[in-house]
Order: sequence, then C-alpha cells, then structure tokens
Amino acid sequence: MNTGFVKNRYIWARVKIAFSVLLKGKVSVKKILNAAHCWFAQKFRFVKAAQFPFMINFELWNECNAKCTFCRTAEGDIYDQNPANNGKSPVAKGKMSLDMYKEIIEQSKDHILIAVLYVNGEPLMYTDLDKAIKFASDRGVATLISTNGELLTEKNIEKLLESGLDFIKIAISGFSQEIFTIQHRGCHIEKIKENLQNLARLRDKRNNKILVMLDYIYYEYNAHEFKPAVEFGQKLGFMVSRRPGNLYKLSEEYPELAQNEKPQEQPTSLPVKELCDWPWKVMTVNWDGNIFPCCDYVVWYKQTPNATFVTGESNIKEIWNGPTVLDNRTVHLTKGRVGYDICSKCTRTGTAFKF
Repeated sequence: MNTGFVKNRYIWARVKIAFSVLLKGKVSVKKILNAAHCWFAQKFRFVKAAQFPFMINFELWNECNAKCTFCRTAEGDIYDQNPANNGKSPVAKGKMSLDMYKEIIEQSKDHILIAVLYVNGEPLMYTDLDKAIKFASDRGVATLISTNGELLTEKNIEKLLESGLDFIKIAISGFSQEIFTIQHRGCHIEKIKENLQNLARLRDKRNNKILVMLDYIYYEYNAHEFKPAVEFGQKLGFMVSRRPGNLYKLSEEYPELAQNEKPQEQPTSLPVKELCDWPWKVMTVNWDGNIFPCCDYVVWYKQTPNATFVTGESNIKEIWNGPTVLDNRTVHLTKGRVGYDICSKCTRTGTAFKF
C-alpha cells in the first residue's frame, strides 16, 4: 500500500467529486456557466459576480459532540475566534429550520454546483439531515458533509446512502484512543473504526457511488499513528488525506505536547494582497439565516452579516449581488484582506480547503 504522501489530496477529491456529480446528472450547462462567471468576475476584479454563488455552505446546527480542543471548551461552548472579544462571549448556538434550508435550495438549485451541509457543527446531530440531503439531491444539487464519525451508525449510514449524498469526509486525529482523545475529547476511535467498516460494507452492498475520505488531522504527537490510519482507510476503499492540525488552545491543555509542535504548511508571508475568492464564489448561511462571505465569520462574535435570510421573504439572487455584498467586494478590491480584521491574518487561498 502507498503511504508515502504527506499533503492533503483535496485537489484529487475535487476532481473525483466533479466526475461523480457529472455522471449522476447533477451538472448542467447553466451551472457551469454560472461557476465560470464567478471565476471570471473574481479573476478580472469585477464588483458584480455571477447571478448566484457556485457553492453554498449551510450551518444546519452548530452543536457538536466531539468538543475538540481548538474549537470548544470541555463543556461544549464554542470559542469566539475574534481576538478583540478575548473569548469572553461564547458563540451562540442554534438550528436552522428545514423550511429555510429548502427555500434557499429551491431558489438556487439551477445554478449552484454543490451544497455543503456543515460549517462548525456535527451534521449528523441534525435530525433532518437525510431529508435535507434528499431535497437537494432530488433537485440535482450535489451535497457534501464532514463528520467525526461517532454518530455514523448503521441506521444513519442507510439514511445517508438513500438520500443521495455525494461526498462524506470523516476527520480523525489519531488511531488509538489515548492519542485520538487529545483533540476529540467526546469521541471514541474504536467505535468510529467500526462505523467506517460498516460504511464500506453497506456502500459495497448497495453498489453506492458515494465518495468517502478519511481526513487525518496531523500533529507531531500523532505522526506515528498516521501510517496505520492510511492503511485502514485504503483497505476500505476510501481516499485518505492529511491536513495540518490546529494548535489553538493546545498549549493550555497539553503544554508538554504543544512545545514539540510547529505550524505546518504555512506560507512564508500572509496573502494580504491576494484577492480572496470567497466573496465572488461562495455563500455561507448560518443557522439563524445570517449570510456571510465565508465560514470563519460564524465563529467571530457579532460580525455584521451581508444579509439575513427570512423564509418567505428573502431572495438569494438579490442578496448575492446586493449593496452589502458589493460593498464587501469593493473593500477587498481596494484594500485587500487588511480591509477586514477577520481577513487580515487569513492564510487561505482559493476555496479548495473546504474539500
């Protein structure tokens, strides 16, 4: 088995997703033209983008059972990532109504290529997840989720396979409970392994074409468990990826481990002058209907949204090129990422990291 790669394989994942949804008939000329318009508008620095984003992220529920060290307290409060607030105000929690989600999909179904049904929460905790996926699938919209795998029971696997889910990513941070629980406080790696074996078995039994990725969150302290995780995933017919771990709060809970860690795959300089792709290509909808330029906004307390979607009243097309969104793009065009505190230290380029 090949275990020599060390970087994430999200580019390969994107290619496989593209071919998969194409074969399933979830790609149309109209969607391709809309995506091309998004790319063209950002590339040539137009303030106005395509009629719709090519991807919409939905925070269906921002609750999570994993309680990862970099994301939440041991009690489950979500850390506020805005340094100006000094973490004093935990991020509010809530669920998106299924009606709101359906209306947004209905309005955008002919133009978006994919709906990503998670941002900060564990999607399998949302009881109507399979209904949400099926609603999009029935309307020709591809879907993607990322999960910690703890709740990936046989019952939930059957629901996901029946719903038409196109891509699922399972994030782990070790292959033994001792190492795994350093980050994933609330999960159990042996249970997750069993769930993944059931996923592979039921996928093969149904001859289902779902794409599965085992996403290894890599630290120095768990490097020795990377190889067995790769072998396990490849044996099950999964794509296996490695991505750098998040060091936030690690030094407070595990100072002896943190001193051996170092930032991974960081650019030599921040891309502050590189035009961000997200305002032109992607929309993020928080559980309360607040619409933001990217995923990071949902964990920066009290950020002003581009708009708030109201079921039965709002129009996604009007919001996407509305005055607030145009103002946001104008700031990016004239000031770059330093125009917003939340963007000034962002290291991401493109939108590929979401995959």
